[in-house]
Amino acid sequence: MNLEFFVISMLNGISYGLLLFMLSSGLTLIFSMMGVLNFAHTSFYMLGAYFGYMLSGVIGFWPALVVAPLMVGALGAAFERYSLRKVHKYGHGTGLLLGHAV
Repeated sequence: MNLEFFVISMLNGISYGLLLFMLSSGLTLIFSMMGVLNFAHTSFYMLGAYFGYMLSGVIGFWPALVVAPLMVGALGAAFERYSLRKVHKYGHGTGLLLGHAV
């Protein structure tokens, strides 16, 4: 039982570490390419999960798995086009605040 607890704890730690690595590398990539600090990623991730869940009851799981990311991608592009581009000239702080407001 003690070895089983150790292995499960180790796998949980590795998966959490990989999650933090993906988060930090994604933020670094977005910041270096766009020059904008955008912390709205989690909001769009949540919207994708919600859209996928709601659409799966209407059109089925596999079509929802294709349609939901496309919908969230369109929302993300619209958010960047109509919100982030307008506050980019004011510096990184405003983009950060805008990302938290979403």
